[in-house]
Amino acid sequence: MLWRPLCITQFYLLLIVYTYLGLTPHPENSVPVFNDLLMHFVGYTAAAFSISFASPHRAIWQRASFLILFSFAIEVGQFFNPPRTFNLTDMVANSSGVALGLCAVLFLTKYVPLFSNLLYWKCRTKETPLC
Repeated sequence: MLWRPLCITQFYLLLIVYTYLGLTPHPENSVPVFNDLLMHFVGYTAAAFSISFASPHRAIWQRASFLILFSFAIEVGQFFNPPRTFNLTDMVANSSGVALGLCAVLFLTKYVPLFSNLLYWKCRTKETPLC
């Protein structure tokens, strides 16, 4: 019974963490930085899974649009928050992560019944948004 509220909560917490890390002047004080583009890519791949569990009945294009617009807003916010800067390569990494994550969700939903059952937990059918 708590599955869907937990999925929604974890998605909003993820957005809060990404917003904080994206807009803080020195994120390296909070999280060790390895490869910046890899971190963007992996982070938005995880966000694609997260939004899929929070809103499994939203169309893939809606999920992708939301995450890409969110990441664009963070990049624009960085432009106004020195020493951070707007970086187009970060946008490419974010968008690529979203695309890979959502493709993986589609693949797993189609070919792994356990994943599909978790994604649509407590829904009457996969087609009706009664979660």
